[in-house]
This record gives sequence, structure tokens and C-alpha cells, in this order.
Amino acid sequence: MKKLFLIFDLGQTLINEWNFLKFFDQKLLELINGFGGRIDWRNYITLRNNIIKNRMIGNGGIEELIITICRLILPIGYDRIILNKIYSDLYYGKKKYFCLNEGAKKVVETLSKSHELGIISNQPEEATEPLMSANILSLFNRVVIPSKIKNKKPHGRLLFQDINLTGFPANRCIMIGDRLDLDILPANKLGMKTIRFTDSLFNIQSAKIKHEIPTYTIKNLEEIPHVIKDIL
Repeated sequence: MKKLFLIFDLGQTLINEWNFLKFFDQKLLELINGFGGRIDWRNYITLRNNIIKNRMIGNGGIEELIITICRLILPIGYDRIILNKIYSDLYYGKKKYFCLNEGAKKVVETLSKSHELGIISNQPEEATEPLMSANILSLFNRVVIPSKIKNKKPHGRLLFQDINLTGFPANRCIMIGDRLDLDILPANKLGMKTIRFTDSLFNIQSAKIKHEIPTYTIKNLEEIPHVIKDIL
């Protein structure tokens, strides 16, 4: 039997979204100002970061971020109009800019030799395409996309039961993700070890309660095998 069960978040952990986010911010700012928003780039980024830092988007991801930004800038009703107009840009941007994070392929290939691997993500299923292109998606024993089963992170049952079909005890499971609220908190509550990846838009968040403090913090995925050795 393999030693540990490693559960990866997908977006901004295995997947590098920085170029997509730059594209997204530019498109959203253009739309907001096209509807009379009158906000410059610096103030837009400050607003966006405050929303993320203060946990104002819950588990809704990019769509909830769009709605929240629009509601803070524009009159009531424009949020849904802009959301509908930006959908095609979001689809294009994800296809064009989503790519594997540096070191992801090597790390996954190395870890899969000794451990079971899983993915749990609020991203749509097409976000796994960079893993398919790199021929590493098949190395994951279980991939759970909560939107397909009408549920979303951070539901504890999703993290432990729905993904953990091989029955590893919690103390042999490790959650690897970038968000304190959706990745680290529920895993810590279940008694798992946690690794926070900070090369992410959510690195501006800080722990508010004890269960949001990760066991380990890394900035590069290639640090994971060394962290695993410490855990073992």
C-alpha cells in the first residue's frame, strides 16, 4: 500500500493562472468603465485585493468576484449584465492562458510513485486540460469536480469521503492548496496535514483562526517532496 494520500487543489496550485488573471482584470475593468464605472487600474486592483483579503467571495470563485466588484462600483443590476458579457472572454482566457505551474509535472510524476494522488477543485472540468496535455492527469487516482455533483468546497465530506475512496485515515492525508478558507481550514479540521502554496492571488490572506494555519507553507511546488519526507 502506498504511504500517503496527497490531495491537490487545481486552480492556482497545479495550474498557473497569473496570465489569465491579468487578462481577466483588463477585460473586467474595460467593461466596468464602459458602463460608467470611472475607476483606474490602481484603484481597481486595490479593490479586488481587498475583496480577496477580507473573504468577501466565499467559494464562488471568479464569477462571485466579478459580481462583488461590480456591486461595489456600479448601480444595482449591472453585475449580471457584465457577468453575461464577460463569459466568452473567460472561456477564451482559460483556454489560452491556463498552464501547468512550474515544477508541477515533475513533482506529480515523482510523488505518484510512492503515494496516492487526488484532485479536488471548484474549477470546471476543462481546467484539467493542461494536465491532460502533459500526460499526468492519469497519475491521479481520483479527481473530484464538486460542481459536477452540485456541491462545492469546502464541504468536509467532499474532502474526506468523496475523494478518499482508498480509505486512508485522516492522519495519512495531506491537503495541498492556496486558499486558507477552502483548502487549509477544512483539512485541518479533519485532522489532515496541510501545505499552503503561496504563489497565488490568495497569498494576501492571513489566518484568522487556528484551523487556518497550515502545517507547512511553500512557494514552489518542487518543495513538496522535501516536506513529505519531514512528515514521514
